[in-house]
Amino acid sequence: MGRLKVSIHKCSGYESEELDKAINMCMNDIGGFEELLSESTKILLKPNLLSIAEPEKAVTTNPVFIEAVIRKILSVNGNNPKAITLADSSIPIVPFSKKGLKELYEKTKMHYLADKYGINLNYDNNVKKISIPEGITVKSIEVMKVVPDSDLIINLPKFKTHNLTIFTGAVKNMFGIIPGMAKPGYHTRFFKFEMFCNLLIDIATGVRQGLNIMDAVTGMEGNGPGKSGIPREMGLVIAGYDCFAVDNAASNIIGLDEDSSPVMKVAKKRNLRGAFLENIDIAGEKIEDVFIDDFLFPETRKTDLPDNFFANAIKRFATNSLNPYPYIDFIKCTNCKTCFEVCPEKAITDRNLEKNNLIFDYRKCIRCFCCSEACPEGAIEHRYSFLGDLIINRYGLRRNK
Repeated sequence: MGRLKVSIHKCSGYESEELDKAINMCMNDIGGFEELLSESTKILLKPNLLSIAEPEKAVTTNPVFIEAVIRKILSVNGNNPKAITLADSSIPIVPFSKKGLKELYEKTKMHYLADKYGINLNYDNNVKKISIPEGITVKSIEVMKVVPDSDLIINLPKFKTHNLTIFTGAVKNMFGIIPGMAKPGYHTRFFKFEMFCNLLIDIATGVRQGLNIMDAVTGMEGNGPGKSGIPREMGLVIAGYDCFAVDNAASNIIGLDEDSSPVMKVAKKRNLRGAFLENIDIAGEKIEDVFIDDFLFPETRKTDLPDNFFANAIKRFATNSLNPYPYIDFIKCTNCKTCFEVCPEKAITDRNLEKNNLIFDYRKCIRCFCCSEACPEGAIEHRYSFLGDLIINRYGLRRNK
């Protein structure tokens, strides 16, 4: 079995010429579109449309990036735009309905791709059950109908931090094929962190992507993946056929190796080839040449305590203290109650006061950070308890870079 290929190329901005050049070089490195599709191939473009956010916020895959991919496809498939469908399911607060999808496509600037090129935007809110026989957490899942109806999935993730999984890229982007309000249910069902990582892996391996092209031209650092994150100019396009290999290479660029990345760590336990850097051939730029040594990680990032008797006793006594918790910055909060609506555990209470009216019940909170992810104002911060701060500062576990 051959080694997995990942291509990394510099791209200074979202100008058409720069994007076309970088994407062409990436595709030339790994084999090209020609081997993947014909005129009749039904193609699903799966961007990251996490929420109703403007492209400059770096919350979603940039539409100009997607446009460059569309141009490349049309040059190969006989200029057949009706073979291309763009689809995603946003945060649960955005209804998975024609009205909700219309607003999502308009605010994220996806609608102009349909107007300009004649591609399809998915408005079908039906679902289909697909089988994942080798799944650890699930043996089947219901996904957007357009997913199994397609011949080829081209995964177009955004390079971002994530306050739960530290990094979100090609693997976690496939969580978006689960429609609407079903997502919080999975957070509740798989609230143990390793099980949630296994769920992401089950979905990504059960629904195979033909190709992954990551928008890392402008990425996100800090407390991503929503508007609490900070746009970061990275100037890269990263592509490969294996989503784990793409994420592994991408996260190593910011110093997050496979043993520090939660999803990759679990993928290694499952012996997935892309989770081992030694199985990957990097083409284009070398990781060390594009390495970012001052990348800002989420405040939720931590490492294991030292392996000694005292530290192990602390672990048993203070597990909850080592987990950060969501906290509302009421200066930024506009009382939109998005967090209240999206919480899968109903751990947020509306006190119906004029302001400062939302409170967390941390006994119910499972630290999924859906509230932070969905907050349109970036008003959900992450904090540690007093004991947690003492432990983390004592062992130097808080790493923001």
